[in-house]
Order: sequence, then C-alpha cells, then structure tokens
Amino acid sequence: MDSVTQTIVNYIEQTDVSNREDLLSVARIAFLDYLASLAPAESEQAVQDLARLIGANGENVSKADKALYYGFASHYLDFDDAQANLAGHFSTVLYSALLAVLEPNDTWHDFFRAYIIGAELEGIIGSLINPAHRTQGWHSTGTVGVIGAAAAIGALRGLHGESLAQLLSLAATQSAGMFFQSGTDGKPLHAGLAARNGVWAYELLQHTSLQTSTKPFDPERGWFKTIGNITVTSNDIASRWLAPGQLIDPGLWMKVHPYCSAAICGAEAAEVVAHRIRCADSDVFLWDDIKRVTVHFPPGADAALRYTVPTTGREGQFSIEYIVYQVLAYGAVQDELFKLEAIDPIVRDYMNRIERVYDLPKVSLTERITKVTVTLKSGDTFTETVNNPKGSPNNPLTLEDIRIKLGLTLKADQIDRIIEAFTHTNEVEPFLQTLQKEGVLHV
Repeated sequence: MDSVTQTIVNYIEQTDVSNREDLLSVARIAFLDYLASLAPAESEQAVQDLARLIGANGENVSKADKALYYGFASHYLDFDDAQANLAGHFSTVLYSALLAVLEPNDTWHDFFRAYIIGAELEGIIGSLINPAHRTQGWHSTGTVGVIGAAAAIGALRGLHGESLAQLLSLAATQSAGMFFQSGTDGKPLHAGLAARNGVWAYELLQHTSLQTSTKPFDPERGWFKTIGNITVTSNDIASRWLAPGQLIDPGLWMKVHPYCSAAICGAEAAEVVAHRIRCADSDVFLWDDIKRVTVHFPPGADAALRYTVPTTGREGQFSIEYIVYQVLAYGAVQDELFKLEAIDPIVRDYMNRIERVYDLPKVSLTERITKVTVTLKSGDTFTETVNNPKGSPNNPLTLEDIRIKLGLTLKADQIDRIIEAFTHTNEVEPFLQTLQKEGVLHV
C-alpha cells in the first residue's frame, strides 16, 4: 500500500465512535431523513420501472441491485441531505449501500459507525478536491460516493489491511457522475450507481479470486492525481479525520422541500418577503404588482442552480427562479409543481422578471447566504437575507420535523410504529421488517 491508502485503511479500521454521541445523533436523524426522502419516491413511475427491471417482486434480488434501487429512489426527488465539503449527497449512497449488505445480527451501533466512517472519508475527499471538481462538471455524489460506500461497507463487514485497500481500489476505479444530468433522472441514477458499485466491489472480492491494486490513492498516480491533478499526502487525511467530524463541521443540510439545497436560503428569504408584502397589502396580487425580483448570491454560489428559465418541473428543482416564483405566487413552495412535464409559458414569462446578481461577499465553501429583493411597481421594496435557514447545520431538522416529512407519505399511526421500532431495537434487521410492513423499503 502507498502511504495515503495505508492512512485511510488505518482510520477505517481503528475509528471508534462509542463516545461520539454528537456524531451518532446526527447519523440517527440522517437515517430517518433518508427514509423520509425514499418513501415518497417509491410511487414515482421511474422508480417503479427500476423496481420491475431488477425483479423487485421476486425473492432473489441481488445486493447490488438493492443498493441501486435504494440509491436511485432516495435521491429521486432531491429530498435527501447534502453536505458542503462534498458538494453532494452523503446519505443516499451510504445508507443505500449499507442496507444492501446488512446481516441479521448487525447492531445500530455498527451500522451508524460505518455510516460515520463513510461520511468522514467522503467529506475529507470533497474538501481536498472542491471547488475545482464541481466546477469541472463532476457530480461528487457519484464520483466520491462510491468510495464512501466502499469505506462504509468495509467498516461494517470488518475488512482489514489489503482486503480493505482492494475494496477501496475497486470502488475508486468506478468513480463516475457528471453534473450535466441535473434536472433529469440521470442525477439520482448517480446515487444508485455509486451505492451499487460499492456493493459490487465488495461482492467481487468476497466471491471471486479477483485481485486489484492496493495503491488507489498513491500520491504520484492514484485517484487524486487522476481525477483532480492534485497531490494529497497522508497528513492531509490524518489532520482532518474526525476533527471534529464531517457530520458536525460543516454538517448536513436537510430539506423540507424537494429541490437543490443551494436554493434553501433563497427560498426562505422569499417566504419572508412574500409574508411582508401580504401583511403590507392583503389585496395585492403579487405578480401583477411586481416590477422586479433580484436574487443576490456570493460569486459562484449558484453553480448548482443551472436553470434560469426551466421548461420542466424537474429542471425547476435546480432553478432559483422557479422556486422564488412559487413562493411569491403561492406564499410557499408547492412540491407538486416539480412534477410538471411542462411549465406554463406564462410562468416562464414571470421567471424572466427574476434576475441573479453576485454582489454578496464571497464566503467559504461551507457557508451559504442569499438575499432576495422584491421591487413593486408602486416603488415599494422588500428585502431579506438568510444564511441559517431551517434544515441548515446551524438550524437543523428535529425529530418532529422528520415526522412531518414522513407524514407526506405515511399515516400518523404508521409513523408512530416506525419511530417506536427505531428507538427500541438494538439490531437493524427487526426495524427493517417493520418498515416493510408499513410499506417502506419495497425491495
């Protein structure tokens, strides 16, 4: 093994989170949020089509295909959590891969330890390769996610030494995912493929005589050099590992609506502005009276929001214009509008009144801030700036918020039974049986 790979392997083997309740508590909420993101997607046509393709109604669905399904479904609505260093999504890949390789006696502690390790490695890698990786057009949920999946699987299944290095190696060589897929079903497919490929790598090593390189992160010609043309040292990993932890700093962004997390600050700012306008004049019909809407960003902070005048609801999940339009027109984001096959031309004309400017000070990769200014034809101006919206690391979702999110799909008594099983079982398998009884996790 090269020195960097050896360092990563050592940390995966040796990490003990028994006394890290701060990390474990985030991991628990993240898992429930993962389920709340997956459940409503299981009724979507594309998700059901994939389930049929892999034979989900049968009893012999492979572990790799389970991971593919879970990853695709949990990221399909873009309702799942995101992280700033990664510039992508942790839980959709990690929990999908872990669920696929779960064994009957696996405990919650081992399950969450594996998740924390996978998230830690992904976040550290993201901090080393971004923003260049994202700017170049890569989607790190796919490119880095598969490595995190392998690390989590290796931790859960107790791989050591060269076996663990080979698992990471097989995962790293499958890195893929390009951001031009945003606004299409290709983007959630990245999450499914990353989870599947991590599981596939594990199964290859467990059930074949296949051998692969044990130097995936060799500083001279390994993954970092190939994917980003950068040199990473052992100290770059060691100095960051659980200091304090990627789930704590920069933390996770969780969503209350299914759209790109880069729009969360702007959406909440627009909600405040819309409320103020309605309070000022309850008879105002917003779009007839609006002259101009300006959304203020720091330079480059809107990179993920690639559609300025989207043509479909799917594209609208990655459009601050479409999201702000919804808030000003209806007072809040309307989730069902992200399912439209075609956006009304009149609405697209409204969106042309919304402009982006980049006049806020530059912030670090781990910070987000957006200002929304609405100027009415009367000359009145309303503005609001938001940097810690609901669901951000400094204003996180609570268990009650997750219950509300689960309530978009499940009935109150179902949620009660799920939460009860989650909090009163030591092993993961009985909880999964409860989920299946309640109509979650169809595969």
